[in-house]
Amino acid sequence: MQSIICKQCNAALNWDGQSEILCCPYCGTQYRMRVRHNSSGVRTGLGTVSEIQTTQGRYTGHALVRSFIPKGWTVQTNAPEQQANILMPLSIQVVYASPAQDAFITFTGTQAFHHLEPTPQNMPMQGQMIMPDHMIGMTYRDANAVCDGIILGNPALSDIQLLAAEDSPDAWAQNVQNKELQGYAQGGLMNPGGSWVKKLVSVHDAAGDVWHKQVEAMVNYGYMPISPGEQMAYQMMMNNRARSMSFSSMLGGMRGLAGGLMAGLAQPQAPQPKLRWAIQYVVETSARKEIFPAVQEYHEKIRNTIETMPLFRQEMARIRDSLLMQIQQDSAAVNSALSQMNQAQMDSWNRKQNIVQSASDYGSNVMHQIFQSNAETSQRVNNGRSESIRGVNTFFTDTSGFGVPPVVEAGTQWDHIYQNTLHPDQFAGAEGDAGFDFGVDYTELKKTGGNY
Repeated sequence: MQSIICKQCNAALNWDGQSEILCCPYCGTQYRMRVRHNSSGVRTGLGTVSEIQTTQGRYTGHALVRSFIPKGWTVQTNAPEQQANILMPLSIQVVYASPAQDAFITFTGTQAFHHLEPTPQNMPMQGQMIMPDHMIGMTYRDANAVCDGIILGNPALSDIQLLAAEDSPDAWAQNVQNKELQGYAQGGLMNPGGSWVKKLVSVHDAAGDVWHKQVEAMVNYGYMPISPGEQMAYQMMMNNRARSMSFSSMLGGMRGLAGGLMAGLAQPQAPQPKLRWAIQYVVETSARKEIFPAVQEYHEKIRNTIETMPLFRQEMARIRDSLLMQIQQDSAAVNSALSQMNQAQMDSWNRKQNIVQSASDYGSNVMHQIFQSNAETSQRVNNGRSESIRGVNTFFTDTSGFGVPPVVEAGTQWDHIYQNTLHPDQFAGAEGDAGFDFGVDYTELKKTGGNY
């Protein structure tokens, strides 16, 4: 506190260093004071539209928003946090309090969430922080659910009675929503939409006093398109499934555990657009019943005048660009990893194909040899039968003489057949176990045994 002397009546005045208007309690003279900027960001309103300092965090001491501030009310902001959301990278909360602490207005803007389907698998994640701090894992809530959550979520309040409810936004709210949804569409979100609700209730506080509470909420949403990485991953799973099924087929009607597992491969789940939603803004006004009508006017003035300052928009653009670049880098890294995985799968598939092909070639060669051996055996049997019927034996010739293949037939009475080495078409035969010795001019031939 600073002691100041009133120039009109010389009374001693105490100034808190934050109020822009200092009023002498004795003569009523008002003074416009030079406000000291401090880290608290708390200031007292003049009943006009003014800039509001940020309370704490990296923007401490800087005005990111401005709005109407009721005269004599204090106002401060919570630290805005960076968000991994291209459309809404900043969120901010502004709290207004009456001098007697019997009325409060809170404005909260841009809180983004991922939608989680309410499945048993997701139940442990509901309401928990699952990504960055602001990305709360919870199912989508429309404006009506947001209002009910704020009204019913305070255990100190009792005897809650609904006095009025609206779900058709007025001109200001409709303009805000249209602008935001247009930004969603320009940012690449599909099927953007939203809801707006305002509810007025009567409640009792912990001391039993009657308060009125009005909550106005706007919720917008859109669907994130399927990314190239997701599509590539799905296509890779489909290709792997097709290869596995083809590999199962190549094993040729194989039955049993391995064949059953391959045949029963589940169909991969196709990627779906993901729901992203945001509580675009909430204006919550609480006041004692007897002063609520006047405070309600402040509610309208605050939400109709609040706007972001150039620094806020600059930071929004900077963070958006940074996030977009990071997303592009992450997408490129994911695509590169998926490509490497796909190439590894292709190499593995090629190795499987080579193994199967080698096994198939080996089996084919074995079967071919069996068929060829069977054919030769059958031919020898047939030749043997033919010789038996005709009463002849066949002999291999050393030098091709008459006929193809190079064999010669002789009557069964001849035990030995000789071929002239100089004249291949001249033969000689002998009976009995002992053969002739013709010297170097003749060569004894061997029986074919039907194999010719």
